[in-house]
Amino acid sequence: MKPNNQDTEWMRRALKLAAQGRGYTSPNPMVGAVIVRDGAVAGEGYHPAVGQPHAEVHAIQEATGRLQGSTMYVTLEPCGFHGRTPPCTEATISAGITRVVVAMADPDPRVSGNGIERLRASGITVEVGLLENEARRLNAAYIHHRQTGKPFVLLKFAQTLDGQTATCTGQSQWITGQEARTRGHQMRGESDGVLVGVGTVLADDPELTVRHVAGRQPRRIILDSAGRTPVTARIFS
Repeated sequence: MKPNNQDTEWMRRALKLAAQGRGYTSPNPMVGAVIVRDGAVAGEGYHPAVGQPHAEVHAIQEATGRLQGSTMYVTLEPCGFHGRTPPCTEATISAGITRVVVAMADPDPRVSGNGIERLRASGITVEVGLLENEARRLNAAYIHHRQTGKPFVLLKFAQTLDGQTATCTGQSQWITGQEARTRGHQMRGESDGVLVGVGTVLADDPELTVRHVAGRQPRRIILDSAGRTPVTARIFS
């Protein structure tokens, strides 16, 4: 599609809204939606957590009474199937929205273009691809899992300038600064699980919880084939 500046502005707003669900929506994607009528926001919303209403529904509810002839900007193709929640395509059609701008198609095989086709078949003008790269970066983990069936893995690793990870006595604590440690906690809050080997548990006795930032507590996973993890380890607290 050939977007105008206003289209881009509204989609950026939708992407910013979508990011508010970071760490809480898995296995669902982060999605934001903005409904615009006569050049002003009529309603907006995002998907806050799995099992809760989708972004489109929140936006439609907020825009009640101002939906006829409006445009919806949504960061991911609206779903067209019944899952934990009803299909967003039907809510969009019933609302009287006449144009939908979609950042990217949903790689979920249950959707995969079906939502777009359903909207178009109902007479709604649908444009796809606005800020697609930004939308893909936002949901990189979701896209990877839907396309491969495998988890999206992030590795957190730190070392000193001379290539070390601890002193020779093993008594060093941090070799990273506050900014890096905060980012590490953000990564935990955005992940479904945090995995370490038993060696890390024995050497550092970590909690592996999210601190210093807001976020969901991830599952804590230990690789320990010999059962060496002590029952007093802080990871069990």
